[in-house]
Amino acid sequence: MKRLSILFLLLTVLMGGSYYALRLETVTDWLTITLTLAMITVGPTLIYFLLIKPKAMPKLWIYLSFLACLGAAYLIIPSSQKGYLNTILFWLLPVIEVSVVLIVIYGIVKSVRTYRSVETGEKLNFLEVVENALKPKLGNGFILHAVLTELSVFYYSLFVWFKKPSVNANDTFTYHKDSQIKTIVILFSVLIVVEGVLFHFLLQRWSEVVAWIFTVLNAYGLLYIIGLYNSVKFLPHVIGENYLIIRLGYQSSIKVDIHNIARTQVAETHSITDKVSKDTYYSLLTIDSPQYEIILKEPALMKGSYGKKTYVNSVVFRADDSRELVESIESIQLSNSNNMG
Repeated sequence: MKRLSILFLLLTVLMGGSYYALRLETVTDWLTITLTLAMITVGPTLIYFLLIKPKAMPKLWIYLSFLACLGAAYLIIPSSQKGYLNTILFWLLPVIEVSVVLIVIYGIVKSVRTYRSVETGEKLNFLEVVENALKPKLGNGFILHAVLTELSVFYYSLFVWFKKPSVNANDTFTYHKDSQIKTIVILFSVLIVVEGVLFHFLLQRWSEVVAWIFTVLNAYGLLYIIGLYNSVKFLPHVIGENYLIIRLGYQSSIKVDIHNIARTQVAETHSITDKVSKDTYYSLLTIDSPQYEIILKEPALMKGSYGKKTYVNSVVFRADDSRELVESIESIQLSNSNNMG
């Protein structure tokens, strides 16, 4: 608490003093340059030594603190004196952005290699390895899950084409073969490409920047749905000795303890317009018909993109061999019941 008070006081003096000094009647170029550099360098330095380092926060917060001080400097410096700041930003920001991206990529690759070199005894997919490797560096909050979501999109849309899904007939169950997801991906891919080309030329007449922003977003959307389809193939449902994992590609998943399953029943058919209950995890596309519903004894945690978490009381799913999956669940439950008896 003492460090936070000191940090607040020093930042107030720095920013407040700069605000006052830059509005004096006679402000020299030397003073403007000095105060500009002080706000974008001294501020982040104070935050690092008084907040980030003592609390062992992820180093990514250094970059965020720099952006915060940069924004504060932009608001504090009068419009007539922003020439020096604009010049600094023109050369500095691209260098910093590229450096941060390279550092993050290097850190991810290094962490994954280090983690894989340690014998964990677990069968983990690529993203689970990345999550376990990055958790000590990024924490377990929004930043980690945002990075994982974006990595999922690019990994499954670009880097898995020549890999074969690792599907073990004994403990994994696919759910993409009888799904409409392939049709949806093809349809939306064609629509995104046609729409992207058409609207790019239309928007270009109004604004070149807006046209390219729209095109980049369309390209990302195309990668997202392609990645989703590939992730559905590479991330099947999994049943273990005492657990069950139900997934919908990289979009969402839930891990359920077999002991927590009250019963498994045939799922009710719903139309596309029906409202989805917040207490139920629907692990399927809206246009696909559900097959089975798992009723839980106690709520279980469902994990979604960008760290979204929701406790649910039931799980609705489909699988290519759904009956076999249900029989496996019942077999484990019967075995556990006999052992307890």
